[in-house]
Amino acid sequence: MTPSQVVESVKSLAWARVTQPGAVAPTAGPALLPLLDDPNPQVRELTVYCLDAAGGAAARQGLIKALNDRIETVNTAAARALANHYTAAEIPTIRNQMSNHRNEVVRENLALLLGKTGSPDNVPPLLARKAAEKDQHARHAATLALARLAEPSSRQEIGTLLLADDPKTRVETLRDLPYVNDRGLLAQALPLLDDTRLGLNVGPSHGPYHIRVCDVAVNVMDEMLQHPFTFQTGLRRYTPDELAQAKAVLSRVH
Repeated sequence: MTPSQVVESVKSLAWARVTQPGAVAPTAGPALLPLLDDPNPQVRELTVYCLDAAGGAAARQGLIKALNDRIETVNTAAARALANHYTAAEIPTIRNQMSNHRNEVVRENLALLLGKTGSPDNVPPLLARKAAEKDQHARHAATLALARLAEPSSRQEIGTLLLADDPKTRVETLRDLPYVNDRGLLAQALPLLDDTRLGLNVGPSHGPYHIRVCDVAVNVMDEMLQHPFTFQTGLRRYTPDELAQAKAVLSRVH
């Protein structure tokens, strides 16, 4: 679509039209920016999604602006999309918004974004955010970001959660490991391959089907180690022989 067609589609809230792959070209970005001032919050939200699709300088400019939108659906969408488009120039603003934004979901997503930068310069603001944060999810996001940046106390905290007695905590922490991206922490999950307690419901909506803690551990290994197994993985319960293979693989990870 041409930029004007994209703009008209957004104004008419034609979500299906503009969310088709390739529907919004980079050239549409500048034309979309004025829509962030539209009185209809649904138009502003759809504009954020279109800026994410368009990319480029206009996307960065618009997404930073949309962080200040008074409607949470808009500023949350902007925080999530910004991870796809930020540059070093936006980092000071992102740090400030992570520290001061009223929406805890925005703070959570911006903390995770800062963790992915790989820059140790983001450790001090994340530590400050972690200490001040009252929302448990946003605080956990700061912990994950710090662990990804190899901050020792947060990395140790993730390791402790990984070996907690509660199977739900073990599963949640296992599922955090691909973000943290630390093979050393993954190696600490070796005892979890012996944990046959039910851990995660992966069944369809009409009925439960639980896989075990050990099965979740295998699936996380598969993702982080780029399928090191001779067997096929999935949302299923693994056989004793498959679990033995997983233990052999993980015992060699450092």
